[in-house]
Amino acid sequence: MDNIDTDKGLNDFLPIQDWFNEMHAKNTSQKVRAVFKNKGNSGIPLTINVPYGYKKDPLDKNKWIIDEPAAEIVRRIYDLCIQGYGTHQICNILKQEKVPTPKEYKAINSLCNYHISEIKYCWQDRSIYDILFRQEYIGDTVNFKGTTKSFKDKSKIYFPKEQWKIFKNTHEPIIDRETWDTVQRIRENRQRPTKIGKINIFSGHLFCKDCGSKLYYCTSRGYKENRHFYRCSKYKNTSSKSCTSHTIREHILKELVLENIKQVLSYIRSYEDLFIKQKLETSLEEQKKIDSTNKKLLSQYEKRIKDIDNLIQHIYEDNISGKITDERFTTLSLNYEKEQKELKSKVKELANMLDTTKQQELDLTSFVSKVKQYTEISELTPEIINELISKIYVYQSEKVNGKPTQQIDIYYNGVGIINIPLNEYELENAFQESIKKIKTA
Repeated sequence: MDNIDTDKGLNDFLPIQDWFNEMHAKNTSQKVRAVFKNKGNSGIPLTINVPYGYKKDPLDKNKWIIDEPAAEIVRRIYDLCIQGYGTHQICNILKQEKVPTPKEYKAINSLCNYHISEIKYCWQDRSIYDILFRQEYIGDTVNFKGTTKSFKDKSKIYFPKEQWKIFKNTHEPIIDRETWDTVQRIRENRQRPTKIGKINIFSGHLFCKDCGSKLYYCTSRGYKENRHFYRCSKYKNTSSKSCTSHTIREHILKELVLENIKQVLSYIRSYEDLFIKQKLETSLEEQKKIDSTNKKLLSQYEKRIKDIDNLIQHIYEDNISGKITDERFTTLSLNYEKEQKELKSKVKELANMLDTTKQQELDLTSFVSKVKQYTEISELTPEIINELISKIYVYQSEKVNGKPTQQIDIYYNGVGIINIPLNEYELENAFQESIKKIKTA
């Protein structure tokens, strides 16, 4: 169009023309980025490809609705993870069940422009990994996960999670938040099977009471079934041996945890009201002390933020009137703005902490409902441990009256340690109250 032919000689204005064209492309790119930034900051999803399990609302292209057949597969993947299966094992299960991959599913249901000649059901570990970590499944919109280098270089740059823009509860969730949190904890602490094929069902749950380090699972082909054990990771990995072994046999730990879970389930089923009352009273007493301190700090921080606004206004007026120099004004304003930014961050943290009382009640209710799902437990499974227990602290074994004893602290999800009361008077009162409740119902 510009009648440029190198065979006839170069146009003297060609470099300038090329420069103008590049500036035009750069300017257009900046405008497009600005539009996307405003769109992303408003909470509208920026992703072009809707996550597997969702589809675009026919009435509003910026909204997602659940695609139920695919959503069922997503839920199954999360359930399999909680049951202790790894990404590769989940791939094999879905392949055996002949479940179409996300790409195959979209092609079959005409949700994309491409076609496939053959369905192979060949799931990849990466697909399962992405599904298990995608926060959109709990109803949140996540924007600004990454960008491209420039309008000339389309290489992808991924941002750290701290820079993501997250908008909560923007669409209907496929996975509840508690399940999602459980899966993140499992994946974060997941360990591979040992060389002899043994799987650690307590993976990510065992910690040393003294140093807080994880406990390693120690196995060997020469060991009998009752000889496998756990040991503090700091015991043999440091030359100074900064911690003791905290060794505990696997079969003993299983017996202790199983017995404790049985007692807890029996206690909650029989004395649900007493359990909730005790837990709420204990947590509320502790939380009231924390809330009282936090409220005072919150009030101080908010007052200081307002004072800084006034100070910035004063130094601005002093700068305009010539009382302070531009250099001095710049230094003071930067310091004030930095302090104010830090205070606003602290205010946000304190505000979140003040909401924990309501969250504790929700966690307690959720835990009780989970307990009611179990009628009788005869054997520990990864699913039971992941759903009920958050962590277990193991003490160093000691001898009491010449007999070796070892203590463990079991923290249950959302409720912490559960101390079953041995006071017969309290239990009897709770029993009578539960009978009255049943009769009046």
